[in-house]
Amino acid sequence: MVNLRSLALDQLIQCCHATTVTYLRTHQAGDDSYCLELFRRAVQDHNETAWAFIYTAYSTDELLGEHYILKWVRSWLNGRHGAAIRSAYTEDEIVQEIWLRFSSSEAARTFNFESMSQLMSYLRRLVNNFIMDTARRRAPQVIDPSTEQEAAHIEQMMRTVPDQRSNGVDNLMAEHESLEELLQQIGNEIITNESEWLVFRNYFLERLPPRKLYALYPGAFAPGEVEVIRTRLVRRLRKSPFILHRYIQLVVLADDERLSLVLQHAILDGWPDEQLLQRYPTVFPNLSDVLTAKVQIVKALHSNPTLLQLLHI
Repeated sequence: MVNLRSLALDQLIQCCHATTVTYLRTHQAGDDSYCLELFRRAVQDHNETAWAFIYTAYSTDELLGEHYILKWVRSWLNGRHGAAIRSAYTEDEIVQEIWLRFSSSEAARTFNFESMSQLMSYLRRLVNNFIMDTARRRAPQVIDPSTEQEAAHIEQMMRTVPDQRSNGVDNLMAEHESLEELLQQIGNEIITNESEWLVFRNYFLERLPPRKLYALYPGAFAPGEVEVIRTRLVRRLRKSPFILHRYIQLVVLADDERLSLVLQHAILDGWPDEQLLQRYPTVFPNLSDVLTAKVQIVKALHSNPTLLQLLHI
């Protein structure tokens, strides 16, 4: 087995670049260890060459084209809040801010990432949080929560979700495919003020406990206010089943099709394992695949008690 910490830097860069290019072409994950070690050397060893490569590869179009941080930032700049964001920062300034936040984060200091998918998800969350904060400061607005009629309409549509082959559901899901769009929708329909956004971002996205929020934002919340806001947001999410479903799928389950199917069918609908195997043979070739997904969901439920409240289980 290769000792990555003793591997020459130029060889590490070459292996990481080749693995990433292959993934972008085939969408099949390869050996993440080379890129993870490269990121580790950049943020923990402060290796300037490693930093130069990951910055160029993951936030410019020089080596890999428009992917990763560059793609996520441009998606926001070309979206509904683009004008408000551009009035505050240039594209390069946003990219630099994301890297600064990453390099000074606890996640970078400890560097416990197990896969590039996990690391990229963290970087994407930094992008989303920074830009949503910027958009809210530049274009503040008071947003009405979903009405009971809207909630009933969305809930009726959600009842067709188990049939993944339904054209109506496919079209509906396509309209809200990206995490950026989901966060924008949450900002428009769920969040009504800055305090609620702080709780949603830190509790529902970062999964920080309430005591951590009181410590991070001294004076921002009265005693017990974080718990009250959390309960209020849970109730609003329950009234917006489509947003709730996408939040669970994209944020809690990391957009993993296997986990989404097992949660919906096996846990919520009570399907036996055999029915899942028959209905989705390409997703679950073996019974062990179903059992593995169930274990992952149980872990997710135990690590996120609010999810139990949202699902009424």
